[in-house]
Amino acid sequence: MKSKITHIVFLTPGFAESKTDSTTIPALQVYLKSLKATLPNTKMSLLAFQFPFSNNTYHWNGIDVIPLNGKNKHLKKLLIWRKAMRTLLKLHIENPITVIHSFWIGECSLIGSKFSKKHNIKHISTVMGQDANLGNKYVKALMKTNVEIVTLSENHKATLFNNYKLQSKIIPWELDTTSFPVIQESTIDILGVGSLNEVKNYSLFVKIIADLAKTNPNLKVEIIGEGTMRAALEKQIETLELNAIINLTGKLPRQDVLKKMAQAKVLLHTSTYESFGFVFLEALHSGLQVVSFNVGIAEPLPEWKICTSNKEMLGTLKSFFNEPINDKKRVYLTEKNNCIQSYLKLYNE
Repeated sequence: MKSKITHIVFLTPGFAESKTDSTTIPALQVYLKSLKATLPNTKMSLLAFQFPFSNNTYHWNGIDVIPLNGKNKHLKKLLIWRKAMRTLLKLHIENPITVIHSFWIGECSLIGSKFSKKHNIKHISTVMGQDANLGNKYVKALMKTNVEIVTLSENHKATLFNNYKLQSKIIPWELDTTSFPVIQESTIDILGVGSLNEVKNYSLFVKIIADLAKTNPNLKVEIIGEGTMRAALEKQIETLELNAIINLTGKLPRQDVLKKMAQAKVLLHTSTYESFGFVFLEALHSGLQVVSFNVGIAEPLPEWKICTSNKEMLGTLKSFFNEPINDKKRVYLTEKNNCIQSYLKLYNE
């Protein structure tokens, strides 16, 4: 597709602080790398409102990243918004902006809407997570604009519509499969990957492992991630005498996460909500069986068991260990290049 766009500006609360930062919004990193490779001659700038904690502009895979250094401080918000508007104006004067693409319905979509309306610029906003849930005060600012809203899955689209009656176009993320290690013989029985917070529901994860361990005492389980629930999970693991079974690895570089996946049998994902679930794509492409609730991009497959209850989740895992799992194979869930081509169509409309 021939592109009419000459300068895209991305607005996001946070972004990778360097080329070596692989853990800050991996899906967005994969998308932007692919987009830049597809449009090598298109100017791309990115404003990071809160993170990195820096004032220094830097180059990331051909994209100019401008940190606004908000540091997640509420008292600085108005200052950061004014700074964002001034920065956008400066960028627009130097090289006219043809598309503004904001991520999350929040401060970025708010500023994107204001600036795009004032300067008659196309604005696309991708809903990224729990911003589709009730109680989002920023949604109102989008309701009377010409913004094109994108959600990440059927579940995500339904949540946004049911809560706010906002229509959206679904564009799923896709993987860069070149970074995946070779699938290996499994040395990890069950793997959990995600932030240790209430939504990811790791207290249920630990309870299920405790029940499963009664009939499978030699289980090897790892949970990759860091977060506010870590201390509570450590206490729960100790109380249930699972220290020899469950290992909390903490936060790992993405490549190390993929290595762990290559060594595992099952991804257990107890999250109560996902907008998409990039970890599902990674796990399936790493040859894992996936066990989850109906969240995000959940799709019933021979390799993906979608459960409706805690009991069903435990029963599914028991069946995996009562019967040998077939040889691991890669499963690619999303259509290759669909993400890039779908966004290019929106940019050029």
